[in-house]
Amino acid sequence: MDGRNGTRIVRSGCFLCHGGCGIRVHVQDGRAVRVEGDPEHPNSRGYLCVKGRAGIELLYHKDRLLHPLKRAGARGEGRWERISWDEALETCAAELKKVIGRHGPLAVTGGDGTKADEVAWIVDLFLLNLGSTNRTGPGRAQCMFPRRAASNATWGNYYTPDYEGDPRLIVLWGDQPEISNHNSILGYKMLDKRRGGAKLIVIDPRRTAAARRADLWLPIRPGTDVVLALSMMHVMIEEDLFDRAFVERWSNAPFLVDAETGDLLRDSQGNHLVWDKDQLLPVPNDWPGARPALCGAFDVHGRVCKTVWQLLKERCAQYTPPKAAAITWLKAGDIVRAARLYAATKPAALAWGVGLDQCINAHQNGRACAILECLTGNVDVPGGNMHPVPCHRGCRTFTDAFGETLPEEAYRKQLGADRFRLCSGPAAKRYANNPAVLRAILTGEPYPVRAWVAIGGNPLLTWSNAKEVYRALMKLDFFMGADLFMNPSLQLADIVLPAPTHFEKERLMETQGYGPFGNVRCVRAVEPLGEVRDEFEVCGDILRRMGMDRNWPWRTVVDFYDERLQEAGMTWREAVEAGGAFDRIAYRKHETGHYRKEGGFPTATGRAEIYSTVWRRNGYDPLPSYTELPESPYSDPELMKEYPFVVITGGRLPNYFHSQHRQVATLRRLHPEPQTQIHPEAAARLGIKKGDWVCVESPRGRCVQRARLFSGMDPRLLHVEHGWWFPEEEAAAPHLYGVFRSNANTLTPNADPFLDPAFGGYTLRGFAAKAYKVTEEQATRIAWEEAREAREETLTPSAR
Repeated sequence: MDGRNGTRIVRSGCFLCHGGCGIRVHVQDGRAVRVEGDPEHPNSRGYLCVKGRAGIELLYHKDRLLHPLKRAGARGEGRWERISWDEALETCAAELKKVIGRHGPLAVTGGDGTKADEVAWIVDLFLLNLGSTNRTGPGRAQCMFPRRAASNATWGNYYTPDYEGDPRLIVLWGDQPEISNHNSILGYKMLDKRRGGAKLIVIDPRRTAAARRADLWLPIRPGTDVVLALSMMHVMIEEDLFDRAFVERWSNAPFLVDAETGDLLRDSQGNHLVWDKDQLLPVPNDWPGARPALCGAFDVHGRVCKTVWQLLKERCAQYTPPKAAAITWLKAGDIVRAARLYAATKPAALAWGVGLDQCINAHQNGRACAILECLTGNVDVPGGNMHPVPCHRGCRTFTDAFGETLPEEAYRKQLGADRFRLCSGPAAKRYANNPAVLRAILTGEPYPVRAWVAIGGNPLLTWSNAKEVYRALMKLDFFMGADLFMNPSLQLADIVLPAPTHFEKERLMETQGYGPFGNVRCVRAVEPLGEVRDEFEVCGDILRRMGMDRNWPWRTVVDFYDERLQEAGMTWREAVEAGGAFDRIAYRKHETGHYRKEGGFPTATGRAEIYSTVWRRNGYDPLPSYTELPESPYSDPELMKEYPFVVITGGRLPNYFHSQHRQVATLRRLHPEPQTQIHPEAAARLGIKKGDWVCVESPRGRCVQRARLFSGMDPRLLHVEHGWWFPEEEAAAPHLYGVFRSNANTLTPNADPFLDPAFGGYTLRGFAAKAYKVTEEQATRIAWEEAREAREETLTPSAR
């Protein structure tokens, strides 16, 4: 496309967050000179956030990594030598091969970071080709996977809010779409629906921008979401507000459960049994003319059996609104109001966020929300929650399928397989447990992990327990990384490779299944700067030098995409012209033969599973249940006397994406320093004023940030910003760009009892801390003390 003054306009996609907005890049004499939203893109329709508009500043930033680098001094010393690509690739291949030769493929770990949607599948596929199942990342068990797994267990697929279908009510549960624009689900659509008259419920500990617009804001205590959901279900059940037709016909609510064993009852043919109200007998659930009882306990051949619905009803009765209010710090009347509004307003879309994944109840939070969708019948209907029909087998689907071809032994030995069975091990065949990976590096137990591959990752900022991460990275035999900029974690690497921006490569954003517009395309608008190379090609070259490329035949990422798309009768060029490889919206698929000939969902029971066979099979409660958080006024009141605040981290900022973009001047000016939100009442009690330096201290560590007085949360809460480092500061260890000064993950725990029992994710929201005012001099000293503490643990006694 030709523009003014001899410019060429390239239609592409912005990958500076998970949104994947369409963009138009104006190129003049081979240089990008302007970027704007693409009004013809079917998802973003011209929308582009402040990060996207600063993309060219990032592309041509003076600190971009443009050449391969090799460590020239001691690890962390900050001395680097420019090398050729040939030497870089040969070194990576030789060192990885050495580690595998000595310790086996599971000794290699690695993963992605905030470049997740464009490179996570690449590093995963690379590790799997090495034979390693120890793929990790700051997300995974801590972000999206628990919700995705919960949705899959309930429905057989991931169900997403259908903003295209005109919802009349939107429930934002721990979600800030107007800032995060996560997984191609763009927040402006939610705002448009709100302006168009849709009602809005916001469930969030803080009064977010969306909460200020809401009909009802529920400022929930972090980590207690499942209690709220069960209480809302209780109201719906007791007041007969649920969608009875959907529940009886399309869920496993009428199925009988052995009250003693917890097993779903089956006949000799394997059919699930229900209690027929006419015959007063158990019959197969698909028995012609049967009228299944929804509630009740029955004697079946001497065994007491209850319906799934009866068990759910009894579970929910434990959380009446007054009881739930005491746990969640909400008002009982607001819980009732939310339940009635969600049940009565049709259609209604529930959008959930990462807050549900970052506590010990992660494995039940998502399940509880999915069951709420079931009770209201807002499933695969226009404006409810729907699953788009995939247009092709995407990158992540391909990668996970390839991973399942690895030997079973590789998953039995996967780190975390012994405990976190919904994420790791032979049943899940997905991700290693992050804390277990760190322990294996530091202790060699249950086996040594000696090499790390980071593509677009910065684990010192984005993994819990930053000091332990530091000690682990310092102890590796080999650490390689690829990124746009040097960062604190890569300062500890052996080889650092220059990665391309979204202006310099081809890609399909891998958010397939999260919404119909997930596979946004990105094309090369300008030639890569310096010696920048695509991560996909680099991984392939390393495998070829190792002689391990048997399952990596592609030379370019376009070769890979063409193969995937051609399987579905498409081509890369067609995807480029369309703006992406978009999925098809189709409603009420469970009422047709789409999944099953007789209708239903692609689950083990063929129904929406209120009672989860997946959870039950893996040893977890098949109905939502609640566990009190380890550090709270109720579980450890003595601790809370010293650490009286409950901390949440991870609230989104519009100008940053986790730990990214702190070096982009336009974005940094908008929010130049880290801030901790503290309620004015709490601040006054502690003598803290706006802008003061505040030290937040947990039983694990300290960080210092500026105080921001914020009345939009409970006075017992603190919100600590995450992802903070200072690219303008000293690079060498132990300072590492000030990584230990304002880093929320110096506070966070990553060991028992703070791990979700099913996924192994750690607690990033809902732990204890205290806060106190400090001077700027004290803030500097605290940062150095935290850095020294991390460093001294890595030194031998003689070196200290």
